[in-house]
Amino acid sequence: MNNISVAIIGGDLRFVRLCKLLIEKGIDVSVYGINHPDIPKEVKVCSSLNEIKTCPYIIGPIPFSKDNKCVYTPMSNLYISIEQFFLAAANSYVLGSVLNQELRDLFNKHHIKWKDILEMDEIAILNAIPTAEGAIQYAMQNSEITLHDSKCLVLGFGRCGKILAHKLQGLGARISVEARSTIDLSYISTYGYTAIPLYELNKHLGKFDFIFNTIPVIILDQQAIDLFKSDVVYIELASTPGGIDTKYAQQKSIRHVPAPSLPGIVAPKTAANILYQCLLLILRNQGANL
Repeated sequence: MNNISVAIIGGDLRFVRLCKLLIEKGIDVSVYGINHPDIPKEVKVCSSLNEIKTCPYIIGPIPFSKDNKCVYTPMSNLYISIEQFFLAAANSYVLGSVLNQELRDLFNKHHIKWKDILEMDEIAILNAIPTAEGAIQYAMQNSEITLHDSKCLVLGFGRCGKILAHKLQGLGARISVEARSTIDLSYISTYGYTAIPLYELNKHLGKFDFIFNTIPVIILDQQAIDLFKSDVVYIELASTPGGIDTKYAQQKSIRHVPAPSLPGIVAPKTAANILYQCLLLILRNQGANL
C-alpha cells in the first residue's frame, strides 16, 4: 500500500494499536493529539495540525467530539477546536464517528468529505462484539450475583442489542428485550427472549437484576427508576444523553455504570483491526489500488 498516507487525530488505545497495524501494512501514518509509548517509531508524531494538511485520509476519535467544540483527545492534553480541525482537514477525507446533526452540518458547511464509520453496518456489527463482551464484563464486576439465571433487560434491539442478548443467553441469563418496532418484537420472541413493547416497559422494570441500555434517548424517567429493584445494575452503553435520568438515578443510589467506548477499553487490538477493515473498505470505494 505504498503512497497511502493516513493521519490519526485524538482517540484512545485502539488508535495506538491501529498505528502499529497500519505501519505493518506499509501505510504512512501521522498522529496528532495522541501520546503513548507504544506508538511505533515509524509514525510521524506531529507538533501542529498544519502537518496533517497533506494527508488525504484522516481518522478521528470515537466519539469525534463530546461537546461539539473540540476533538476528543483522551490520551493527550492538547485542545483541538473543531474549527482548527476543519482548517487542517480542508482537503482530506475524514473518517469520523458518532457525528450528530450539528457536527454533520459543520462538516458540510466547510465542504469537507466525511463518513460516520459507526453507521457502516460492516463496522458497527463487528464493533458490537467487543461492546457486548465489555458490557458483560462490567456487569460481572459490579454485581454480587452471576449472570447465569439472572434476569436481564436489554433496551433496544439494534446491532448491539441483538449481539448482547445473544451472548447473555449463552451465559444462561433470562433475557427480556424492549423494542418499539413490531417486527423487532416478533424477532425477539422468535429468538426465545421475552419481548417487551416500550409502552409496557414500566410493568416489568421491578424484576430485573441487570439493565443494559443501547438507546441514546432517555426512556427511563423518575417514575420508571422508582420501579427498579434496589440492587439492580444499570449498564449504560448508549451515547449521550443515554437512556436514563442520571441525576435521579444517583439520588436513588442506583448502581449506574457508564460504559462508553468499550471496544477501545476492553479489546483495543480487536477494535483497531475493525478500524483497519473500515479504512480498507473506504479506500477501495475511493478507488485506491490495494
